[in-house]
Amino acid sequence: MHLVVKTQVAAAVKEINKKKGYRVKNIDSGFIPELNNRVFKLVEESVDRANSNNRRTLMDKDV
Repeated sequence: MHLVVKTQVAAAVKEINKKKGYRVKNIDSGFIPELNNRVFKLVEESVDRANSNNRRTLMDKDV
């Protein structure tokens, strides 16, 4: 399952560069899959927390 969209990551990198004055322009082919894995794990942990608290709604405090 893909949760991360490369174009959105590229836009975020561009925004961070502008904000902080950095010059990072390229995204390695292994970066997006690894980022996707971390995001998926974060969502999974959040679902586990909501479930353990007997809720059916994910909340910011679950992150």
